[in-house]
Amino acid sequence: MNRKILVSMIVAVTLSTAGCNTTEGGMSKEDIGTATGAIIGGLLGNKVGGKNRALVTALGVGIGAYVGKTIGHMLDEQDKQRLAQSTLKTMQTGQPQSWHNPDTGVTARTTVKQTTTEKQQVQVKVLKDKVKEVPPMDLVGEEYSANSSINVRGGPGTDYVVVDKLGAGEHVNVVGKVTGKSWYMISRGGVGSGFVYSPLMSAVPVENRAVAKTEAPIPENEIQDTAVTATRDCRVVSQEVTLDSGKTATEDVTACRGPNGWEIV
Repeated sequence: MNRKILVSMIVAVTLSTAGCNTTEGGMSKEDIGTATGAIIGGLLGNKVGGKNRALVTALGVGIGAYVGKTIGHMLDEQDKQRLAQSTLKTMQTGQPQSWHNPDTGVTARTTVKQTTTEKQQVQVKVLKDKVKEVPPMDLVGEEYSANSSINVRGGPGTDYVVVDKLGAGEHVNVVGKVTGKSWYMISRGGVGSGFVYSPLMSAVPVENRAVAKTEAPIPENEIQDTAVTATRDCRVVSQEVTLDSGKTATEDVTACRGPNGWEIV
């Protein structure tokens, strides 16, 4: 994709998401910093994506937005990407991450400051001809792989018709775990496509994620939005950065699990 076109797309998406935080007369400096982070993440993802360019670019936009604001203005592009990735990994695993860049002298550490759980109605896109029921669930929004060949069913139980299959080792996004049942709802192309028996799936290690094949766009007439009662985790992650000059800065980032991954609040 032409880089100028890509930048325009990312800017449009970022400005639309940042619009709710504008000050009178335009975007605040903090919003502009976040927008810059998203653009950098998207460009880096597009540069290294290869066969998975579309997926990695989307991930790049997401993790780029985890930087920005005050700390974003202190770092170069390489260190912004490193900090974004360590922040995302801390959100996903709950474990602290630390790194040091000997070229720039920057040292950073990301830690979970607070974890809460909330229940609310969320909108989940599903394939209306395949998904027959969307019960309450605990949101996951993570990449999993099939331990063997698995049937995908239209609901969370063996009494539902088989609507698809997963091949052994195939990677998909797990939208969530059905509350009180050993069934995962999975999605393809960001759209819920059925349910699989959870013991037959394994979480993909964080460092190996974002390698699922790029899905073809799904026609809008095959999709419907469904309101789901969902329980989700939210985390406040503290970013601590020390520059080669000794100057330090600390900033908090808050995100919650969504159907297709962590979403900045």
